[in-house]
Amino acid sequence: MTVCIGALCADRNGRPATAVVVASDRMATLGGIIEFEHDVPKIKQISERVVSLTAGDALRGAQLAADIAARVPAGAVSVDAVGQEAVRAYVDRRRQQIETNYFTPRGLTMEAFYNVLQSRLLAQLAGMLDQQVSSFDYGVDMILAGVDDAGAHVYALRNPGALSNYAPIGFVAIGSGSLQAMQSMIGFRHTSTRSLMATVFSVYASKRRAEVAPGVGQSTDMAVITEDGLRFLAPGVLEQLTELYEEHERPVTEELKKRIRNLQLFPEETTNGQAEG
Repeated sequence: MTVCIGALCADRNGRPATAVVVASDRMATLGGIIEFEHDVPKIKQISERVVSLTAGDALRGAQLAADIAARVPAGAVSVDAVGQEAVRAYVDRRRQQIETNYFTPRGLTMEAFYNVLQSRLLAQLAGMLDQQVSSFDYGVDMILAGVDDAGAHVYALRNPGALSNYAPIGFVAIGSGSLQAMQSMIGFRHTSTRSLMATVFSVYASKRRAEVAPGVGQSTDMAVITEDGLRFLAPGVLEQLTELYEEHERPVTEELKKRIRNLQLFPEETTNGQAEG
């Protein structure tokens, strides 16, 4: 229950697909039941120029981000290399959770089940366990966004460890507000060639529009990643974006509403009516 957004754009020098803008709320979810606004941003720095944003179970998401950061070597690293480490970390954590949920209570291990015991157990029990393993949802989605020598990149990592590159689209959103955020970015006709300033506004507006979805918090964190590194937007900048957003979303004026009410869809009918009167 959250919304996280990542969008590729041009840097301040106008070079396309060389910067990334990310945003998220601060709504935390525990066990799929408890939701609350937290003080800790969801934008986690993995390396000097790569960040992660997670949706879903907050504890599992934080643990996964920490695992990935620990696996990534110090110094310059490609975003793709971070993505591959993220996949391995996700698969390992998911497997551990499956082991805890389904095999440990039965005094078994997943390895023993698939290597030896599956053929020896009752068919119904073996089938049930195999179905639980294959369908288990770890409950965490993640955006990986960053910049390396090849440019800017944005990936989405989802259960059961599937990594998708969103460079061809130029943006991605995850969480319960992802549909509203994606529709908003589509409405802005966003591409990776869009300017940094325009992208910051589009991402901010899309996060705000996603707040209508269940479980999306009203607090907002935003950051920009370029070849110079990661920089979070200051509260003063977010306040300016709030003003711009409210002006952008301001309802149409009464004069325009009046013109809409008086719109003549079928002028010939009005003319005939006046002539008959």
